[in-house]
Amino acid sequence: MSSEPPKDFTVKFGKFAWTIEYDDTDDHILFTFDVGSKFDFKNPSGPGKNSLCLEHHAPSTPRSSRYAVAFERTKQFLEWCGYEVEIYGE
Repeated sequence: MSSEPPKDFTVKFGKFAWTIEYDDTDDHILFTFDVGSKFDFKNPSGPGKNSLCLEHHAPSTPRSSRYAVAFERTKQFLEWCGYEVEIYGE
């Protein structure tokens, strides 16, 4: 396996609620997200409507050697879609 991250990859909203799928030639990683801290349930169309929190897998969960690259690409995808992204976990 190459230590260089694959150039061909996809990131898309998952088939299940609150998930995002990252795929490349070696990995399929399912990330979860939730509303961000700026989201206001009393005013869901207000200024925080695009606030999301992207969640890291638990530190005890086995991770691919390119997990960090996949996570960053997923974050960039959400930002490209117009979301303000917060990170939960490490």
